[in-house]
Amino acid sequence: MPECQAGIGVAAGQVIAGNVGARERFEYTVIGEPVNEAARLCELAKSRPGKLLASAQAVDAASEEERARWSLGRHVKLRGHDQPVRLAKPVGLTKPRR
Repeated sequence: MPECQAGIGVAAGQVIAGNVGARERFEYTVIGEPVNEAARLCELAKSRPGKLLASAQAVDAASEEERARWSLGRHVKLRGHDQPVRLAKPVGLTKPRR
């Protein structure tokens, strides 16, 4: 079976959610900086062990129990962002699962 090529990116912050479009064709969507950040993290995650990355801000917003499951890493410059974002990855995840 081929390996999954998807990546998962987790970001936190305020977004706007709702139906957008014409009355004949509404589409429910979410817009905002965290949405863009999560999309960029998804792209980065595809090439990382476990294919899962979060922003440090998202991890900081989690419960103490959940924060203990994450390791903070380096800062990266994400496309479309002015400030670098600090990456976080799950603890103990060093190679892709099979």
